This record gives sequence, structure tokens and C-alpha cells, in this order.
Amino acid sequence: MNEKTKEYREQIAQTFIHILEEKPLQWIKEWDDKSMWPLSAQTGKMYHGINRFYLSVISMQEKYQDNRWATFNQISKNGWQLHDAKGKGIKVEYWYPYDREQKRVLSWDEFRKNKLKIDNERYFLKAKYAVVFNGDLITGIPDIPEINNKEVDPDLLINTISQNMNVEILFDGGDRSYYNVQTDKIHLPRPEKFLSSYAFDATALHELAHATGAQDRLNRIKQNIFGDENYLFEELVAEITSCFMSPQLAMDLPEDHMENHKAYVQGWITNLRNKPEALIVAVKEAERVANYLDYQAGLITKQEYEKTKLNILEVPESSVYEEKKINIKKCQNLKL
Repeated sequence: MNEKTKEYREQIAQTFIHILEEKPLQWIKEWDDKSMWPLSAQTGKMYHGINRFYLSVISMQEKYQDNRWATFNQISKNGWQLHDAKGKGIKVEYWYPYDREQKRVLSWDEFRKNKLKIDNERYFLKAKYAVVFNGDLITGIPDIPEINNKEVDPDLLINTISQNMNVEILFDGGDRSYYNVQTDKIHLPRPEKFLSSYAFDATALHELAHATGAQDRLNRIKQNIFGDENYLFEELVAEITSCFMSPQLAMDLPEDHMENHKAYVQGWITNLRNKPEALIVAVKEAERVANYLDYQAGLITKQEYEKTKLNILEVPESSVYEEKKINIKKCQNLKL
């Protein structure tokens, strides 16, 4: 991994670690406002993957009230101005295909339309970085438009996801809630054991997020022992997934789950300090899970879901910057 990419990933991990240390039980709750998902002020499009995660963490840390972000050039082009923005620019990462023969950058639409492939010879990937500023630091930017999300019945959504995923929910968990990967079943306490129907739905949804990892779904979960590195990674994926879900699926987790969450935090901090790149992988996987759950809930169409999958390309964990060849054998999925 080149130094620029390594430094970028370490910076993201350190920022997240700081949030975990400062707000071990609150960071997910503070993330629940989906109207604050980061958008491009220029295009209105949502950021994806690690950029969405990083800008959301920064917004939480800085207590920004605007979810829009823009580069200096975009700000100037629109006649806006920066104020009190010294040291507040945030780096975002973009990947794009490059044609060595024609010596030009390709759009992803062109790359897919012509069914091109990364071959390490003519076509390879390059990473570029841009610096963006939050809308709170920009004067002259239009007011934030209001977003009205359609209200849905959480119980109906849980049942729909469970049925479409073909995952049975059993009320035999006693005082525990868990997903059994061997039997592909979810075990919960009886509904009356929960403080509210909301707490029940949030817990069921969390376990359904784990169930997406089965071999015939997203093929993520291994046989984990509580507290080991794989178990901690899976819990981190599930927690970040809750931050990426559609507004209709966004639910605060009940207090008993938040106490369990507290037990994971120190393990995450230790692992991320040792392997900052693990956060990048967790974020990529969490976005896959969120898209999958949105589809199984009927919140997005099959066509929309397939489009989200097209945004995932095989690129190496040892990211590329400048014109360096990619070792395809070491590829992992990266959200673009």
C-alpha cells in the first residue's frame, strides 16, 4: 500500500477511534438522523462507501447541521464563499479506470457499457483525492431542502425481510438475542419481554443484518467465538449497517443492546489501531448489507438493487495511486 493511501486510511480509523473513545454508547444514536447523510452540494448525489462513513463521522465530531459538501472549485463556480474554514477541509477518495493505451481516464458508464475489464496491462485503476468543505462553512449556499420520508410499519418490514430472506425467527432465546449460522435461524426472547415493540423490531433487524452473512446470501460469516477478531468484525459490520440503512429501516437500538455494544468498543479500538484497513473493509461490507436489506424489505426495486451491485468492482486492498499495476489475485470488493 502506498504511503498516501495508508495515511488516508489511518486518518479515518483514528477519527473513528476518537469517536468510540469519546462516545462509546452514543455514536450510533447520533447517526440516526438520515437527513444528515452526506451529499454533494453540486450534484445532490449521496456519497457512498468510505466517503459516506468518513464525512458522517466528521459531521458528528464537528456538530455540523448541513449535510452538503463541496470542493473549493465548486464553491467558487457557484459564487459561494468559505468562512472560518481553515483546517476544515476533508479528504475524500475516488477510484476510476484508466486506459494506458489512450492515456485517458474513463467514466464508469463507458467502462461498463463497453464491458471492459481490469487487465493490469491496458486498463487499471487509479485513486484520486479531493478536499471538500461542509455546507456550514459556506456562505451563499441555498437553504437545505426539506425531505419527507414515507412512514412504514416496522413490524411489517421485519416480517417482509424475514420471509424474503427465508430466515425463521424463533421466540425461544430466553434473555438472549442471536443469529445461529449453523441452523440459519434467529432466536429472540418472547415479544412481551421487550420494553416496547420498537425495541423488539430494532433487535430483530440487527439479527437479520447478521443473517445476511450466510453462505447463500452475502457469504460473510464464519463460525465465530465470542470476543475473537472475526466476531468483533461482524458486530462492527452490523453496527455500521444500521447507519447505512434506508430511513424506513433506521431504528435506535434498545438500551440492553447498547450495553452489549459497550463490550465490543474496546476490542474495536484495539483492532483498528493495529489494522486501520479493517475499517475500510467493514464499511464496504456494511453498505452491501444495507443495500441487501433495503431490497429484501421492498424499499428498492430489483433493478435499483442490481445497480448498487454494479458499483462494486474488484480492486486490491493495497490501493493504487499513480499508474501502478494491480495484482488481481489480491482483490477485494471496494465500493466506488
